[in-house]
Amino acid sequence: MKRVSVGMLIVAVVVSLMIGGATGFFLGIASTKAGARFLADLVEQEAPAKTVNPTRLVRDRFELLYPANWKIDVGDEDYDPDQMFSIESPGAAFVMFILGNMETDPAESLQDQINSFSKLMGAPAIQRFENYGKLYGKGAVLQGKLLGTKVTVKAFASYSQGMTAIIIQQYPDEDFRNVKDGLALIEESFALKASK
Repeated sequence: MKRVSVGMLIVAVVVSLMIGGATGFFLGIASTKAGARFLADLVEQEAPAKTVNPTRLVRDRFELLYPANWKIDVGDEDYDPDQMFSIESPGAAFVMFILGNMETDPAESLQDQINSFSKLMGAPAIQRFENYGKLYGKGAVLQGKLLGTKVTVKAFASYSQGMTAIIIQQYPDEDFRNVKDGLALIEESFALKASK
């Protein structure tokens, strides 16, 4: 039978106590609401949306405000400042705009989005709505999992001022408290302009 040295035994006991103590500590913290929030903050990557001095985006056919610490993804291969762009948070939230002069049926455009996301999310819970800020159209909030993460997708389609607008916002549910004000700022400020 192989003998274990006293030094190795002491090291094994100390390491075991440290692991057990740390595990007990984090399990104890996680058992309270405040503790669970504390642990979530340790791993959360999303920064709160800076809405006090927002960035203004003004184009010929639309305008909007977005948080100062969010950015437009100009590196996307489909980026078009007037027709297709995404505004991204520092984490994983984004709002995508697809705009065009061709008239489309908002109900059909929305159903296309629901079908696409349903394939990715499995069987998401779906809730309908009809207004995105000042726009009237057809919308749906889809809640489910995407790549194992609980997410919310808000898809909206409208035809107004001679322009089709398809707007998709997506965020991990755990980041909602940090992105909700930014999403609301974009939605409330987005406005289409009549063609000249």
